[in-house]
Amino acid sequence: MKVLIISGGTSSERKISLISAKGVGEALKQEGFEVKIFDLKKGYPELKKLAKKFDVIFPVIHGEEGEGGKLHKFLSKTGKPFVGGSWKGFKKGWYKIPCKIFCDQNNIPTAAWKKIKTIEDVKRFGLPCVAKSTNGGSSKEVVILKTPADLKKSLFLNLFKLNQPLYVEKFLPGTEITVGILDNKALPVMEIIPPQSSAWFDYKSKYSGETREIPDAPSISPEARKQAQDIALKIHQTLNLGPYSRIDFIVPSHISSGNTNPQLLEVNTIPGMTPTSLFPKAAQAAGYTFPKLVKKLIELSL
Repeated sequence: MKVLIISGGTSSERKISLISAKGVGEALKQEGFEVKIFDLKKGYPELKKLAKKFDVIFPVIHGEEGEGGKLHKFLSKTGKPFVGGSWKGFKKGWYKIPCKIFCDQNNIPTAAWKKIKTIEDVKRFGLPCVAKSTNGGSSKEVVILKTPADLKKSLFLNLFKLNQPLYVEKFLPGTEITVGILDNKALPVMEIIPPQSSAWFDYKSKYSGETREIPDAPSISPEARKQAQDIALKIHQTLNLGPYSRIDFIVPSHISSGNTNPQLLEVNTIPGMTPTSLFPKAAQAAGYTFPKLVKKLIELSL
């Protein structure tokens, strides 16, 4: 069977996408598939021509290009099977402000939030909070604001230069966890412990290899783990995200946060598939080697 892997592109997550695609390609070859990797920066006309020659398409492209719905809308018109889900669900899940609205409409717990256009909007919302761009990925367009001095830092001010919708949400200290979904079943909950040099699970922490990811999240209660799995599955199924996804949560550490139940952070419609990525580690905890995992994703898409 011939598999076309879509990779690269031009987003800020291009490098991670290329690493993921290489790993997926090697694993598929081990399972007997014929594989070609296509860089999306070559354009959709080229992709359309090439897709005709393959049995199934496997997008491994992160950030807005791959996860925001445009690519899957295109793939849905090719008539070819592809690893993925509803482009409308991808759009609603990956873009952060539509995802917040989706949570509010579907009783999914998430931190209190508000759209912002000015620094004054942030002051009115109150500190501590987290400022985000609606279409940021891999924690690159995320700034934690704890003191008034943080409002003057370039990292925060640069968000306004993006010309993208921005919002703030209440800062919730606690334990960060993630739940992978495979074949409409929740994988073991993974607890994320960034290195001490990092205050949170930022871009550097995600790909440095120094972050610890622990199956079955021992720092939180079994009840919280079950809640997170149930919420993740509800999100995955409601948005029709296909054979797999990964949903991130924070479990607030104290009652003053107002709630100690898992609170949604974000939806990953195409989880990272690098050697240090969370989804393959969660699948491994469930008994899937990496080659068996990617083979499973192909089988689920046919």
